[in-house]
Amino acid sequence: MSYNIKYILMEAIILQGGTKSNIRLILELAKKLDFKARKLSLEELEDLGIALSISEGVQSGYLDEKENTDFIDSLNEE
Repeated sequence: MSYNIKYILMEAIILQGGTKSNIRLILELAKKLDFKARKLSLEELEDLGIALSISEGVQSGYLDEKENTDFIDSLNEE
């Protein structure tokens, strides 16, 4: 799975925890309010965390664009 978080054009929230029934309730409410909502797998959540960390590293100057690209390419090879 590949994420490229260069431009964020909307705001988002992530909710974690709760019971399965409460999670279903939140998802139903989101759909009724015309929000796009879905449950993320643990792998998707980890991938998103890594992508956000990389993005923060590039923005802060810890990683340059080449290091960012090389790292993403190494992840895609796995």
